[in-house]
Parts: sequence; structure tokens; C-alpha cells
Amino acid sequence: MENLEEFSEWLLYEYEHAYELVGDELLITNVKDERLKESLKELGIPFEERSVVEIIDHMPRPWVVLDPKGEGELTPDEASGTVVVGGILGAHPPKGRTWELLTSKLLPKGVLVRNLGPEQFSIDGAVAVAWLIKRGKKLSEIEKVVGLEVEVGEVMGMKVVEELPYAYPVIGGGVFFSEKVKEYLKRRRLAE
Repeated sequence: MENLEEFSEWLLYEYEHAYELVGDELLITNVKDERLKESLKELGIPFEERSVVEIIDHMPRPWVVLDPKGEGELTPDEASGTVVVGGILGAHPPKGRTWELLTSKLLPKGVLVRNLGPEQFSIDGAVAVAWLIKRGKKLSEIEKVVGLEVEVGEVMGMKVVEELPYAYPVIGGGVFFSEKVKEYLKRRRLAE
């Protein structure tokens, strides 16, 4: 995964959640921020200061970058090598930052550009879907939920929810969503 964001708790929690699922198959590249380096070290998550653009030549082929603008969905055969996920917290509607910040730099290396369907996944969700596809599942076989309502508090007896318009895979019967992100959203709401 190529880190393309400034440090934030939300970002760290998504990285941690992805790592809890895929373990040392996850390598976070382009880690320059000292807070992020220290946090990843504490969590035991492998990272690299250099960009994936600099090190991809030493990684297993085929090389695939996941980008919503990719022509065609990721297949199990394509996922057998190195799958690069952009560590970008989503915007709604998407702004095309994956193409601008990552894909355009990897194209000269000969990467395939694929997508995970028409929905925009969370970072940890994209990692989870790629991991499932790498294990032989077709994208069409992976259940997903598009849009989550996360309860973040209560006002005058009414629940307050934050709507997240992203896609989240269903794994083991439950939506793959970080409990730490949920708690972060609650804390953020209380601070408002």
C-alpha cells in the first residue's frame, strides 16, 4: 500500500485494521511522517520510506495498481503478484487522486490498472477485497455493503449518525469496518 496522506488517527486505524487481516503481506510504502513511522513500528506493521515507484522492480509480478479509473476488475490471476492499493482517505465524490498521485507514476513501469467495481472502498476495505481476490475469489463473489451509518452519539434522545458513503466488504458474516474508526468518529463528534 502506498501511503498518500498526512498522518491522522483515522488513517492509522485503517492501516492497522488492514494489517490485522492480511498480516505481513501488507507493506506500507512512502512513509515519511515521523508520527506515522513511530506508530507503525509500535504496531509491528512493515513499512518502507521509499515510494512503491522506487521499489516495485524488486516485487513479484504481475504488478497491478488499484484505481477506480482502471479498465476492468481485478482477477485472481492478476492478483497473484503485487497489488498496490493507494493509501488515500476517500472523498465523495471521488477526485481522481489515485490516478494523479500513484497510477500515473506507475504506468511507465508497466503496471496493470484495475478497479474493484464502481464503488469506492475504504483503504482497509480495498486491501481486504484484494486479499480475498488473491486467494481465488472473484469480485462478483465478494459481498459488500455500500454506505454505512455509524452511530456517533445522541442528542435529546435521538441517535446521531455519520454516513460513510464508501463500500465495505462482508467477511465472516460481518461488515469489515474498524471499531477504532467507529470510536474515533464518536470522539470527534464529542469534540464538536
